[in-house]
Amino acid sequence: MGKLKYPLGILITIIIGMLLNMLWCCNCWGNDNSIKNDKTAPIVGEKSEQSINADKAINTAGYLILNDQDGNLIAEATNHLNFKVSDYKHLEPIETDVVKSYGKIKTYLEKHPNQKFHITGLYTSDEKNNSAFTNLGEARANDVKNHLSSLGYDTTHMEIKGKLSNQLDTRNGIVYGPINYHLTDFPSGKSAALLENELDNLAADIRANPLILHFATGASTINLSNEQREKISKMVHYLDARPQASLISVGHTDNTGSRSTNTTISANRAEFAKSYLVENGISSSRIQSSGKGPDEPIATNDTEEGKEQNRRVVVTLK
Repeated sequence: MGKLKYPLGILITIIIGMLLNMLWCCNCWGNDNSIKNDKTAPIVGEKSEQSINADKAINTAGYLILNDQDGNLIAEATNHLNFKVSDYKHLEPIETDVVKSYGKIKTYLEKHPNQKFHITGLYTSDEKNNSAFTNLGEARANDVKNHLSSLGYDTTHMEIKGKLSNQLDTRNGIVYGPINYHLTDFPSGKSAALLENELDNLAADIRANPLILHFATGASTINLSNEQREKISKMVHYLDARPQASLISVGHTDNTGSRSTNTTISANRAEFAKSYLVENGISSSRIQSSGKGPDEPIATNDTEEGKEQNRRVVVTLK
């Protein structure tokens, strides 16, 4: 029995050592498996390409980013122009990095006059369009275009449009960065000639189908139809492409009352229509207004329906 004590003691010591080693390896201090099983511990490892792209998409939401057509970065800012929900005028003040980015874009466009700068305004289906444009996104794009024009951008090399998107970053009544940008080649050669022909046709269409606004007696608001909004969009597009062009707003009345009074009323209505367009982003220097009173009726003044047709403002190319 005495001979067995020594080997038995060694065996017990080995067994105890193995048990202690197993306990040590399985505890939370020295084994990665325990970290994986511990839901409170951070997981460290390589991200999949999908997760990296998802993170990038989240992090750049509301950013100002513009690449050239080869994918090279021209300008980037971690902020952008922001708008109130259902509004088309950007909020002030503008962040410093956004101002710097617009400066970089302007420099790039000046060095690359063959490039066309596209501005796409975004809007959600929950927002209301209180603008004169076909949709709120187009109105936002026009607002940005006007801001860039004030910085010296060439509007003849710019194009605006609106696009529906329900993926916008909207918080506390603010829509963050609902504007996208991209570049294309500006038309040259035969394409430039076709563009000029299209603009000539557009001018003819605007003159043949002017914007006509009818006013009830004492009316002080303007409610546009979709067709009227489309006409305004066409006018803005033409004015951007041809800086020498301008609009004229002419007011008319029925024959109720004196001619002098009606002339004043018609002039006021024409100026009111002009103010409405200016409020919606058309420069006041590009619109003239005048009143012709009852002198140019388009319907009989013997009926109320005819008088209603005569109480109008006509907006078209000068």
